[in-house]
Amino acid sequence: MSHPRFEPILKRFVTWASAEPTVRAAVIVGSQARRTTPADQWADLDLMVFTTDMSKLLDSRQWVEEFGPVVITFLEPTSVGDFRERRVLYSDGADVDFAILPAQGQAVVAAHPAAQSVLGRGYEVLIDKDRFWGTGSHPASPAKTVSTVPLEIPSFLETTSDFLYHVLWTARKLRRGEVWTAKFCCDGYLKFRLLRLLEWWVIAESHGQVDTWHSGRFVDEWAPPELRDRLPSTFARYDAADIARALNATMDLFGDLGRRIAAHLGTPYPELEESTVRTMVSETLAGLSSPM
Repeated sequence: MSHPRFEPILKRFVTWASAEPTVRAAVIVGSQARRTTPADQWADLDLMVFTTDMSKLLDSRQWVEEFGPVVITFLEPTSVGDFRERRVLYSDGADVDFAILPAQGQAVVAAHPAAQSVLGRGYEVLIDKDRFWGTGSHPASPAKTVSTVPLEIPSFLETTSDFLYHVLWTARKLRRGEVWTAKFCCDGYLKFRLLRLLEWWVIAESHGQVDTWHSGRFVDEWAPPELRDRLPSTFARYDAADIARALNATMDLFGDLGRRIAAHLGTPYPELEESTVRTMVSETLAGLSSPM
């Protein structure tokens, strides 16, 4: 596959990695390797770099400077999986994410559900010194989409309890005047619990035929219109009363999805718990001014 914007960086990277004994493999993933929803002019380059010395690549920026003038580089957790990546912005505007992974565990990483959710959409092998990955481009596999958190009764009930507890927590923060904290939880923490239910429902309804991606990627494309159209009302302005409104809208959508999933699993929805929390939230937020 062609990566014209990144060709100079990739050429230098392959030369460096081929001569670097601690680097055992390098694989392009993400939009630059996909044939469906492929890269556009705004896409970055995602590389999985398997090394026998992770600290060497995580603790130093010198090696990424081998590929071009660096404007910014820093570390952050990978979007999927429990690893870290070095993100780099080069002076020509090219942005590259180098996910640093253990070479000793290539088989374990490849088999991990989070990694499979990425690799299953296609990948391209740049370097494979241990002959594990093969050569060239590997198109998307026909495997069904699965959630990284399995849809089972214990995980469903745990997620529901987690959500309801933090709904009340958010309301209390809001009532105390902690608008920043309340908005962060309403539009951050609670939304990821809502997203989990949305993913579960779409996967269950489609029997795994609809790709729900991760972290809400392309949600406007894979979510059913009748659910997608309700998402805007669940987000709030930086305003106490509007956060209260969005919090209730989030709870309504979560409850609707939760009842569908409970029926799918053949287990009762925790109606008493939800009713109790709704009453407590209503009492907590009584007296907040109406949104403008």
